[in-house]
Amino acid sequence: MRRAAFWLFPLIAFAVALFIVLFLVQINPSAPKISSGENENDVISSEGLEEKIGSWISHFSSTKESGYFYPVNEITLKLDMGGENTALELYRLTVKPKSSDELLQAKEELKKSTLPYVMQNQEDMMILTIDSTDQFQLQSLVTKLKTYQITATLSPYTEEK
Repeated sequence: MRRAAFWLFPLIAFAVALFIVLFLVQINPSAPKISSGENENDVISSEGLEEKIGSWISHFSSTKESGYFYPVNEITLKLDMGGENTALELYRLTVKPKSSDELLQAKEELKKSTLPYVMQNQEDMMILTIDSTDQFQLQSLVTKLKTYQITATLSPYTEEK
């Protein structure tokens, strides 16, 4: 019995390994076969290889492999343009703090208002820009910043082209 158990475990391990190898070969039967050219000393550049095979799309279309999907390189959207155009006017608030204390106070007020902002570093000055459709919220932010003696400008935003 001991002798049978001694050979049983390696046989089971070998059978499992053989099953895994056969399973992997079975699920991937169309693996590309590498064949040597007429002259092994010739070096083929990528341009020469492209002429031989063609583009990769034509290569995959000629192999007729199932389960391959071409990548999407064009998307068409159909929009319902019926009804009235409800374009919202966008406003931009620009804050140019003169010192680091003013910058810190402006950032704290922006965190309280939960408005997204962008910080830009131009030369020696930081510029905070806030874009929003709510003009009243931006105007209240301007008045809060004026209490801290921070200058801010509010203007309608037009996209630069």
